[in-house]
Amino acid sequence: MTLPTPTGRLAPSIAAALLGALTLFGSALLLPGAGAETGGSITLIGQSPWVDDEGALAVDLRVTGSIDDGLLTFRLHEAVGTGGLLGGALLEREALPEPVGSPVTSQLADSLGAGGVASLVLDIGPGSALPTSPGSVHPLSILLTSTSGEILDSVHTMVIHLPDGRPPFPLLTALAIDIAGPPPLQPDGTSVPDPGTVSSLRSVIDALIDHPLVAADLRLPPATVVALAQSGETAHGQLLDDLIDAVGGRIRLASSPFVTADPEAWRQAERPDIYQDILDHGDLALADEIGMTPNRAIAHLPPSGVAETLDLLSHLGSQRFIVSAEHLEPRPADLDSLTQPVRLRGESGSPFTALVVDPQLARHLLGPYGPVASVQFLLADLAVRSWAEPVVPRLAVIAISDPTALEGLLLDVLLGALEEAPFVDLAPLPAVFSSLTTLDPGSITEATLWPEAVASNTAKVRDRGLVEVTIEAYASLVGGRRPEIARLDDLLEATSAAEVTTEQGEPYLRAVYDAVVVVLDAFEAPDDQNVLLTSRRATVPFTVENSLPVPAHVRLHLESDGRLDFPEGDTLDVTLSPGSNRIPILVEARTSGDARLLVTVRSPDTSELLQLQSSTLLVRSTQLSGVGVFLLAGALLVLGVWWFRSARNGRPNPSDDYAAPDPGEDP
Repeated sequence: MTLPTPTGRLAPSIAAALLGALTLFGSALLLPGAGAETGGSITLIGQSPWVDDEGALAVDLRVTGSIDDGLLTFRLHEAVGTGGLLGGALLEREALPEPVGSPVTSQLADSLGAGGVASLVLDIGPGSALPTSPGSVHPLSILLTSTSGEILDSVHTMVIHLPDGRPPFPLLTALAIDIAGPPPLQPDGTSVPDPGTVSSLRSVIDALIDHPLVAADLRLPPATVVALAQSGETAHGQLLDDLIDAVGGRIRLASSPFVTADPEAWRQAERPDIYQDILDHGDLALADEIGMTPNRAIAHLPPSGVAETLDLLSHLGSQRFIVSAEHLEPRPADLDSLTQPVRLRGESGSPFTALVVDPQLARHLLGPYGPVASVQFLLADLAVRSWAEPVVPRLAVIAISDPTALEGLLLDVLLGALEEAPFVDLAPLPAVFSSLTTLDPGSITEATLWPEAVASNTAKVRDRGLVEVTIEAYASLVGGRRPEIARLDDLLEATSAAEVTTEQGEPYLRAVYDAVVVVLDAFEAPDDQNVLLTSRRATVPFTVENSLPVPAHVRLHLESDGRLDFPEGDTLDVTLSPGSNRIPILVEARTSGDARLLVTVRSPDTSELLQLQSSTLLVRSTQLSGVGVFLLAGALLVLGVWWFRSARNGRPNPSDDYAAPDPGEDP
């Protein structure tokens, strides 16, 4: 059948639903098809997202190549049901159902505009060459052929024909967008936001601002948000302002670690405290920069999650979860299990309610035929879920985390469709969980987790062990709340990011050590501090220089060669002011003479890790000890007695006669 010449006019309801204007999609990426090298290619850049009872389908195609005499052929395929799109994306021609009706052919030249865009309006519905029926979903093939019948290129999309009358239960749908990226902090202390992460954030925020009726759960990379706030670049400041304007209301801000982290990996490494610290830091950072405290009540269970992970996240404040169908046992494979909640149990036996994420919904957005066709596959899948047994309420969660799906045009098309789709009731995750209160708790199926392997953090834990105690020692020295300590903590935290390998983390760890080495060189105590003691107990003045601009808390260790005692103990905790410090050390000399005093200056942490300085003082005592004085006194007493007695025995007795010799006598 040959397509009539397009009128260029759409019914108002179809025009309102048309996805994207040509001005929006004029710069869409060209996706080369199978025959791009032989003459031309086509890309779907606009389509009516659904068809109502007026039976008109508008299609816009960008055409490239020199093919003025080419043909456009439209082939409708059999309707898909609950086993169709739910079982796969149907992106390849060999996976498509059999054709129905008659092909519709149009001369390309009849619809091709000056901008290289072919705009057509197809008659569709019961009795037409493209026979859809209300409440059906059909694949549609669009072929670009030469006049000889050679297929030059093709695209595939989905046609959604709305049912007669609104279904009683639109599909209650939650949209969860997760943006992640490597830490902006570099080992040299500079902050460089990842361009891909910034681009994804810009696309998401623009799409949310352009579609204010959309409800979504948003997880942001806090480290990137902080980097934007500190950047000083106008574009980054504007992005942060737009982010602040976008969140709140129907946009729920979910809690997220400061840097990308897997809680189960840290639990298995026996350091769940690291994940808790990263999570706390992320919440504080977003609250500071955005002015909104993130919500932890609902958490994304990671692919590696097990029962113990549920208990850990519950301890950190999460009581409800969303979990991928790929990580459940038994794996949900039918419509009922994919659109109803499950019950999970922690290792302690505590029950947790979880919504099931069918990863196929997000994979539709990664299709090869461009944003419009990708969104059509997703919408078709949602329509099938909504219309199957419409008297039964159903739930769906679209979880988008792949950066490829966070592209501006794709998000704009997606949010525009979800905003208007009559078979979708878009709501935040808390509202979806609230709807479960109407269910009989006994009707919720219990499932177990089927986790993926964990990327081990054992090596990271080993490498960061000494760095942690080094930072602790530095903090005890200068005070834990100082900016330089926060900088070292940030360097260490960057190594925890999932995007940073153990090897890539080494420069960060070296940067911490280098910063501490500078501190070790900031203290000086000369070795020529000789002291003369003139009493048995006296203070020895010890001089040490603190070159830091802040006071330093240190611990002095005192050792002698056995000739000195320390009445106040052999350790002293003191504070060194910037500049020269004279510290009195009380000593007691055991003997006179020279004694050596070794003074070691260390950090005051528990392990006293950092040795800042060590000096030896020569202490010369001229006073005798108590024992020496006693012995000297005794010796003097004995000497005095002896002298007295000797003097007394040698003196002449005055009672004896004494005759002087006569000089005249012979001797």
